Amino acid sequence: MKALHLLTFTAAVLFAVPGLATDADLTAAREYHESAAATARARLALLGAAAAKARGDSAKVMGSHTNSGTPLVNEFRAYPPSCAAWPLPDKASGTTVSRRMALYTRDMSGNVVTPETVTITLWRVPCSSSGAANLPYNTDGGGNAMTLLRIDRDAGNEGRTDRFPTFPLLNIQQGGIGFNDAASAVRAASEPNTFVSDGPYDAPVFVSTTYALENYYTVKSSGALDLDYIHLYGYAFSLAIDPFISGSGATVLAMGDYTGSGLAALPLDGYLAAQYFNPALSEGVIVQVAEGYDGSHPARRQVIIDLLTLDTNGNPFWIVGSAAFDPTSATTLTIPLAYLINGNATRDWGSAQLSLRNCNKLSMTFTPRSGLPLPVPVFSGNTLYDRIFTANGMMCE
Repeated sequence: MKALHLLTFTAAVLFAVPGLATDADLTAAREYHESAAATARARLALLGAAAAKARGDSAKVMGSHTNSGTPLVNEFRAYPPSCAAWPLPDKASGTTVSRRMALYTRDMSGNVVTPETVTITLWRVPCSSSGAANLPYNTDGGGNAMTLLRIDRDAGNEGRTDRFPTFPLLNIQQGGIGFNDAASAVRAASEPNTFVSDGPYDAPVFVSTTYALENYYTVKSSGALDLDYIHLYGYAFSLAIDPFISGSGATVLAMGDYTGSGLAALPLDGYLAAQYFNPALSEGVIVQVAEGYDGSHPARRQVIIDLLTLDTNGNPFWIVGSAAFDPTSATTLTIPLAYLINGNATRDWGSAQLSLRNCNKLSMTFTPRSGLPLPVPVFSGNTLYDRIFTANGMMCE
């Protein structure tokens, strides 16, 4: 990474006080970061310019798109989209790698001051365990995880704005990609499931913050995805964290392969919504997940299920139910069930406990009430249903 010519300039202008840097150092470091991280953005811009030229559009005029994009799964995603949403965890768990290191530090006037020492922690949180082996971030079908990096200021500095550390430069070494390569640039975002947002080099870090390690979405001049920029954060890698403080080098953290099996059950959220079936029983289930519009319960959700089965005469038979809940991390829910009679009236059938074992397996444990009349079907115990497909923009993996 430090073989770039920009940094030979940095070495020539070391400040006289150890640990501090000149304005020239800061400029060189910022230029280095932009030359590395902006490659992805530049390629996107070039692709857009080429498309405009192909359409016959002239330069510096509006294009032809009046609508924004629709929900799509990021082809350069670094973990399952169903793994997490904002906010990210603020406490490390599982296997962690942590170092104390100094970050470049400025005051509100932009003056360079004595570097502030912070704690950098790297860890993974489990995602799904679907076992698919054809995903951008997983090549062997093992458990999936999201890799997080956290910058923790000491308690006495937390929230301090008169002087503050700034975001370092991140580069990865993995497989054929070395720290010197443009493709080693790491995108770190404080909000998960993003396409282009990142923690820009030299941005203020006022409070302790967790970042998800992401990939830069980039394409070749041919329009094909540039797979060199895909980083497999679930596998072993080394991460160079460079604050560009004169007289000190990058801190390197090494992570081994993720060996976890993923979550035993997934949170009950929008990624649960789908159609499921059990061909052996000739049963299908439609699952919907709604948000509660109650100001007193902003996290409230409601799960609605429609089970199509057969009655004792072999005719189609609907059993329906719904239940609301508040904890956003819930993985199981007991739902009262009813069956439909003439005029769409309902009668109590019993209940079912619902959970999503993995993205492709819906588990329902049925408990019927006693005394159900014929031809109402009666069944109990656990039944597994396979996902047929998923909702647009809600890719559960």
